[in-house]
Amino acid sequence: MNAKVVRVGEAARQPAMRGIDLVADLVAGTMGPAGRAVLVGRNHAPPLLLRNGYAIARNLELGSRDEQAGVLLMRDLAWRTSDAVGDGTSTAILAARAFVRAGRLAALSGIAPSELQAAIDAHSTAVLEALEAASCPAPEAAVLERVATQALGGDAALGALLAEAHLQAGSDGMVVIEEGRSAEDTLRFDAGLHFDQGWISPHLVDDARTRTIEIENPLILVHAGPITALQPVVRVLEMIAESGRGLVIIADSVAEDALTTLIANKRGAGLKVAAIKAPGAGAWRCSTLEDIAIATGAALIAEELGHSLAGLRPQFMGGAARVIVRRHDSTIIGGKGDPAAVATRTMEIRDAITREKHLSFDREQLRKRLARLQAGIATLGIGGRTPTHLQLRLEQARNASATLAAALSGGLVPGGSAALVHAERRAAAALPEGLLGSLLGRMFAAAAAAPLREVVRNAGADADLALGRIAADPGTTFDVRSRAIVPVDTIMDPAPVAVAAFRGAVSTASRLLGVAASLHEAGHASDRTTALD
Repeated sequence: MNAKVVRVGEAARQPAMRGIDLVADLVAGTMGPAGRAVLVGRNHAPPLLLRNGYAIARNLELGSRDEQAGVLLMRDLAWRTSDAVGDGTSTAILAARAFVRAGRLAALSGIAPSELQAAIDAHSTAVLEALEAASCPAPEAAVLERVATQALGGDAALGALLAEAHLQAGSDGMVVIEEGRSAEDTLRFDAGLHFDQGWISPHLVDDARTRTIEIENPLILVHAGPITALQPVVRVLEMIAESGRGLVIIADSVAEDALTTLIANKRGAGLKVAAIKAPGAGAWRCSTLEDIAIATGAALIAEELGHSLAGLRPQFMGGAARVIVRRHDSTIIGGKGDPAAVATRTMEIRDAITREKHLSFDREQLRKRLARLQAGIATLGIGGRTPTHLQLRLEQARNASATLAAALSGGLVPGGSAALVHAERRAAAALPEGLLGSLLGRMFAAAAAAPLREVVRNAGADADLALGRIAADPGTTFDVRSRAIVPVDTIMDPAPVAVAAFRGAVSTASRLLGVAASLHEAGHASDRTTALD
């Protein structure tokens, strides 16, 4: 067994605190519209410019294991916050650091840890209730655009596009942020069933300039597994061509011999045809094919379901008003599936999203499926002058998109970072009397003020003066652009983000205050890392 380094009491918390300080010091400079990025060097790859708390914590590795424990605490906090609401990770890290610093005296005060923890939990609930009570409903278009611009650090043009994307997609829709194909930002909305797979063969393309296939009122064949040959259905293909309708085939893959048959029917019989690779992977591919079949009224052709191409009949195929197939994506518009069946399927997916509380990837896949069936997908292509600039803008756009999604689902709190300060002040009346109440008041006041303090500092203003004025007047906040105290409704933040960030910060910090001892493997304890000034 490896030898252990044992530390007791405050000595057990100090090394972890150095790791927490380093993460928080790195994150502090990124806060607010005037915040700056953290440059992360990488071996054999361009450097990264990061402004997201979780991304920064994820890229920080220290040589000292006991100090790295503090980094891992902040990384876990940031991950849980990001997983819950997609943003607020920097706020959570700064609030947690401030809470721990202010709570050192409480840990040494002689108050029983169980009593202290119970009091922290109770007052945390009071602060969060005060925060939620100040929230207002989901914003209108103009307010949403302002929130997006604020989240992007002042990029009004991209903020307008991002707000438009969320409004077009709707509450059940999907906003996809991806690298653009030019230096300019672009927005595309696909109102029909849309997925990220395009044509299998360029020989079936109709428009050589746009490299697209567009078919009106086609029959749609949905096939699970690869299609190796189409000889059994050549007569069906000829009948479709004679009727003047087109055919869209969606399958795992289409073998060369089968493609040759399609190309021959296109050129010889005039068949309007498209072959599309089925979207998704693994179990998600089968679920997505079932969604497409239901949306278009098709029967899923699969050997395990008792259907095969040899027994293909026209009634097994679905339909749509129009299908557009591009190189990398496809859209089915006006699917002719039974509305009742589609409604039942969407209800099943909603229930699955509600049940899936722990796997963010699964929730994301379910949301995409719901968006395909119920609403649509807005795709925002982000441009950039250089690869590094592009990566920074992508990160900012994804964080801002998460902010808008939270605002639309849970409303807004006025004041931005000042909302925490005002909520803490309103909840102060719920503090217990005596030493315990005094200690709790210090901890919660420090944690609530920490994010706003860094926002003001990054703007070059006096943080102590600004915080004093804001704390004295619940109708005020700080505006970075004017560097002035302004009415609280000038700046709005998503309520779910503020709530999740503060709840997670208090939970993580209180756990650290309850640490009585630490164990670490020998050989790394002498390493030291100094926090930034």
